[in-house]
Amino acid sequence: MFADGATQVFEANGRTTYVENGRPTRGEWYVDDDGHFASFWPPNYRAHYNLHWMVEDGAIVGLRFTELGRGSTFDGRYRV
Repeated sequence: MFADGATQVFEANGRTTYVENGRPTRGEWYVDDDGHFASFWPPNYRAHYNLHWMVEDGAIVGLRFTELGRGSTFDGRYRV
């Protein structure tokens, strides 16, 4: 879950669904040739990120996405 309440699910087959305000958007995720996490949102938006674990009290609680070229960050927390 992201700070704004949006959620995102990553499937093993490379598909992803981002849900914001109840509206789903479907895209694809993959690891690019340089080892960066990347996502594609049709028809033409593609982004590449560095990923870092978010750790609290010794436990991994989510991922921080830092977009390459822009430097913007998004913190995604795991939902249990």
